[in-house]
Amino acid sequence: MLVMATVFLLAVLLVLILKSNFLPGNIMALLPIVVALVIGTGFINTMKFVHEGISDVLVIAALLIFATIYFGVMADAGLFEPIINRMLKNKFIGKSVFSVTAMTALIAVITSLDGQGISALMITVPPMLIVFDKLKISRTLMGLIFLTVLTTMNLLPWAGPMARTAAVLGLDDVMILYRKIVPVQAVSLISSFVILYFASRAEQKRGVFIPAGDLQLAGKIADSEKTKALRRPKLFWINFSITLILLTSLFIGVPSYIAFLLGCAIVLPLNYRSIKEQNARIKDHAGDLLVNVYTVVGAGSLLGIMDGTGMFNALANAIVSVIPSQLNSVIHIIVGLFITPLSWLLNADAMIYGIMPVLVDVGVQYGVSPDTVASMVVVGRCLGGGACLTTASTHLGLALMGLNYRDTFKVVYKWILLLGTTMVLLTAIIVK
Repeated sequence: MLVMATVFLLAVLLVLILKSNFLPGNIMALLPIVVALVIGTGFINTMKFVHEGISDVLVIAALLIFATIYFGVMADAGLFEPIINRMLKNKFIGKSVFSVTAMTALIAVITSLDGQGISALMITVPPMLIVFDKLKISRTLMGLIFLTVLTTMNLLPWAGPMARTAAVLGLDDVMILYRKIVPVQAVSLISSFVILYFASRAEQKRGVFIPAGDLQLAGKIADSEKTKALRRPKLFWINFSITLILLTSLFIGVPSYIAFLLGCAIVLPLNYRSIKEQNARIKDHAGDLLVNVYTVVGAGSLLGIMDGTGMFNALANAIVSVIPSQLNSVIHIIVGLFITPLSWLLNADAMIYGIMPVLVDVGVQYGVSPDTVASMVVVGRCLGGGACLTTASTHLGLALMGLNYRDTFKVVYKWILLLGTTMVLLTAIIVK
């Protein structure tokens, strides 16, 4: 009963988000509650699970609110303008779509070395999004950058998925496993740039892209009078210093939502002295903010119910049980083909704490190394997890880029599936 309810919930959820006119927040808030009540969870327990799930994502929602306001204010004040103009004047950047996507990907790689994908998003997206818009490059291509390059960098040993995997295997030193995965990560990173190259070529063939040189000659970089009125060139170095301190704080352990809360509290009155001006800046950037926060909170409701009712564990056991016993010796290969698409529906905890231990135990019975099975799961989860419906950070990233899940997924899913499945099978060969 629980397994059927889980499959039904995830299938209907995916179909409605991709095909219907309902907002994702509507679907993720309402559908899990209906399913929970139908299977007999009870009203009180259902409300309890929803409360716990929403409580878990409130930090992400707060981060989304304050980060959007902070970077919006900095963009209005002109903090990114000198950086962007210098990039557009560079003879190597802005000539082609790939030159821009490759530069963005390199920045993402460098800024994700701390193992925290949120830091890379916060540092890379705001300035590069302006470049993408000026050069008429589809924002979906930026989404693909973070769904390939950033997810590959999530395999670093100090990132969350590897730490969870080491805990499941009972390893005292995560580096024992990571050394075996390094070749896979290297191939995945190279493959990500290859994917970006072909996707960039397709984008350039659309004929919308404006090379940086043509943009400057046409005078299209000029700001409107309203935009000029918001600029604060005399405060550039103060704004730059505050932003540098804020971003540095993310790397030394200050909670990101607190850092951006304090940042907003400082830069709003610093750049715009009257309450009327400050209110105007917040309202101007509120656009899709509430819709995105609604989506994150809806995802919390979904996660709370799936976790509280035991749906994740039930599905994990069911997946393994349906495979014929004659194929148990290659169960890791079979399941490996499904790990990436499963990662679009199941969050990291469900994959690593739910499915991984079951697969490891079965693999051991048939002589397959625990390291092999665990590595396949964590690789597939990382490379597919960037598009996970049930992960709040997915919706955070899309919100920062001004993208919606439905349109983005339809464009990028084939690239993610190709990269994820190929790397999982490569892991099965390399890791012993």
